[in-house]
Amino acid sequence: MLKNTSVGVTDLMKSYGERTVLNGVSLHVRRGGRTVVLGPNGAGKSTLLEIISTLRSPTSGTVVVEGHDVVTDTRAVRRLIGLAPQSNALDPLATPLEVLGFQGAALGLGTRTARRRSRELVELFRLGDHQNTRIAKLSGGTRRKVDLAVALVGSPSLIVLDEPTTGLDPLARMDFWDELKRLSSDAGSRTLLISTQDLHEAEVLATDIVVLRDGKVIAHDSPDALKSLVGDRTLTLTLDTLESTDRLIEATLAGFRPESGEPTTVRLALPRDPAVLRAALDDIGTVAASVEQMRLAGPSLDDVFAALATG
Repeated sequence: MLKNTSVGVTDLMKSYGERTVLNGVSLHVRRGGRTVVLGPNGAGKSTLLEIISTLRSPTSGTVVVEGHDVVTDTRAVRRLIGLAPQSNALDPLATPLEVLGFQGAALGLGTRTARRRSRELVELFRLGDHQNTRIAKLSGGTRRKVDLAVALVGSPSLIVLDEPTTGLDPLARMDFWDELKRLSSDAGSRTLLISTQDLHEAEVLATDIVVLRDGKVIAHDSPDALKSLVGDRTLTLTLDTLESTDRLIEATLAGFRPESGEPTTVRLALPRDPAVLRAALDDIGTVAASVEQMRLAGPSLDDVFAALATG
């Protein structure tokens, strides 16, 4: 395993009968970084994280966490990992202090150490006003903070988060992102491995991105490097009517596609291929009278995902 690697995955396969979920996955997770795993539904994101977290066994291949094999040295791997699953599994009748204490006991920390660690985490996540409130009465954002605090009780070097902000309102999501970035910057050797379908979340959090499609890694690099693959700039057009927009999308030769959440807006990541540029100009010419706004900007992860994960 490379010197600065927290997790090394080599030729990983996972099958259920004749259905292959992971098909020869190889990647490395950089120590101290925030690696985000992207991919459409069914790409294998959750299965990959579950195998790394020792919750599932691989069909073949190897996964090594900080030098320990997840199959042959499971106990050591579990001591290194803090897991925050997608679904909240906290006891709704317990308080944050109680669930942190339960986790400390489960990890064998001892009563005094578990209490000290619980107080540290309550302070770290600013949970003091809620430490004696039942989980059932906490907001979704606060519950997710408790989830993360529970994952940190054992002082893990690797934190695994599966869809960490699912179900949170926008303000709670931004607050939770700030917590993750702060957590990462406060402990330089701590590694975050995050699965999400939220491209904006990936844009905010990722220092490294893995893109999965059909159980295979189709891209793995920094966000800036991946953006450079789809072009230097992105062209966005806003048209006057939905009919004009639909007509352009149906007839486009360059590959204009609809902008998420903006029904009369289309975008195109501009590659360096002159033929595509000419096709884009031809496309624009067919709806020139309907164009209300045109702007150029740098490519986004949305462009990367459209080009790689669905291509």
